Amino acid sequence: MLAKRRSLKLNGIEVERTPLLVPSFSSKGFPDVHKIIESCSELIEGVTLVSAYDIHYGKVRPPIDFPSLIFLDSGGYEASKDAELSDLGDREHNPKPWTKEMHEGVLAKWQSPVPSVLISYDHPKARVGFAEQIERGRTMAPGRTDVLRELLLKPEKESQTQLHVDDLLRHVHRLADFDIIGVTEKEIGNSLVDRMKNIAKLRRALTAAGIEIPIHVFGSLDTISTPMYFLSGADIFDGLTWLRFAFHEGVTIYKHNFGALRLGVTTKAHMVDARCWHQNYYYMNELQLEMRRFLASEDFSSFKYHGDMFKTSLQSALEALGDQ
Repeated sequence: MLAKRRSLKLNGIEVERTPLLVPSFSSKGFPDVHKIIESCSELIEGVTLVSAYDIHYGKVRPPIDFPSLIFLDSGGYEASKDAELSDLGDREHNPKPWTKEMHEGVLAKWQSPVPSVLISYDHPKARVGFAEQIERGRTMAPGRTDVLRELLLKPEKESQTQLHVDDLLRHVHRLADFDIIGVTEKEIGNSLVDRMKNIAKLRRALTAAGIEIPIHVFGSLDTISTPMYFLSGADIFDGLTWLRFAFHEGVTIYKHNFGALRLGVTTKAHMVDARCWHQNYYYMNELQLEMRRFLASEDFSSFKYHGDMFKTSLQSALEALGDQ
């Protein structure tokens, strides 16, 4: 089975176990991101993700002490005009300068009362080969032994929109230097089955190399694709979908539709937002429990919704992979 409970350890001490669904925050599309974080600080008890870019520009103001584990993202999403798959594109985003030196400056100053995962630098105009990405990630935040380290893998050239997994796997043994390996949902494939197949290929290569570390899929946090990637061997899932949409009975819908269904058509928009965030957070917690129950039972009925579809989708991905 590709899906498995995997451990995140800091200096030999377990700080979390997968699967993990990570509510994320970003100024991209959410200019008042710090206010949103403050409003959610009493809601979130588990893991969360913020961007080093937002910390550098004062959009997010530490300390952030409410999560059990915090991911400090690379800044590449905020530094680009590119959108993740769930982005509505309803707000103009004008990225500011973002350099490796700025990123390292944030990492050097970062102090947190909770365990932290530092994610390697990214910028859409700074594409380099896999060997250099690995070395850049390995040398980030030099001297720090109080953090976990994650390598975010990106296409090697600016002209590429997809991660070439077969080329990456030539370097698979060097991935053992990291606590987590990250990929983005958009770049790991151009269809659900293709993404599942490539995640499974990466997972099998890591296992064959004796590397049992989590795979983190950036930009994937919803009711359908997240369990599919989990079944394919991924472990950690984050995104902004939980702020943009509503999770309702196995599907991801517009927030105003959720408002009409659950709150009434006269409910004010800001109240719908707040209710959606609360509803979505608890929905994510329950989905995470379903994923963990599946690991114990290997029974697709562990999923309240779409279990049969998840099973057939996994079979299709493994068939596309050649069931190697």
